[in-house]
Amino acid sequence: MQLGQMIAKIRKEQGMTQETFAKKFDVTRQTVSNWENEKSYPDLHTLIKISDEFNLSLDVLLKGDTTMVKDIDKKIKKHSLYKGVIVVLVFMVVGLFAFIQFNNGSMNDTAKDYMDNYVKGVKVIEIYDAANKELLVKYDDKHNIDKVISALNIKSWKETEKSIGMNPKYTIKFYCDTTNQDEEKDIKEITLYENGEYATIFITSPGGVKQNYKTSIDISELVI
Repeated sequence: MQLGQMIAKIRKEQGMTQETFAKKFDVTRQTVSNWENEKSYPDLHTLIKISDEFNLSLDVLLKGDTTMVKDIDKKIKKHSLYKGVIVVLVFMVVGLFAFIQFNNGSMNDTAKDYMDNYVKGVKVIEIYDAANKELLVKYDDKHNIDKVISALNIKSWKETEKSIGMNPKYTIKFYCDTTNQDEEKDIKEITLYENGEYATIFITSPGGVKQNYKTSIDISELVI
């Protein structure tokens, strides 16, 4: 027996009109008529509801209707395929997002991370008055070098694209190789502005990196 015939048989055995049957399963009377006349099929969700409502197994409901069985099998496989595709896409999107975030963070913090690592091996620090280029103080002992690096607290700086519209206060130059100190082939320097609210990192090599940062430096700790 075809599925349409089975639905018609069940409906009549229950003493239900097409209208009543349609309301029970949230469809129109025309839809029920189309089912019974083999013009269309119920979807899988509705078939399960019919099966539950009249205490029939899907095997009994679909017995003899090979076309419908094939259609359901195709939909189930398609549904599984879609689920698999969706899962893969979700993982791809999450992975892409993580990759972008990681790379943005890496690119945005290039100057800061480079400088934060570089200062660990610094042998000499020179601090200049940024306005007149006058050398204010030179540190070549570990105690004062560590004190300056700690006061700068480079790791806590936040990148900003904001143009720093204030006068530079200090220019700090860092040297790891004291033999090349005066050649300035590879300068690592930080410019501090006004009260230490902003700073610019400038590295001549590699790449000529220059980046602005928002900071919270106590500049009174830098020049002793």
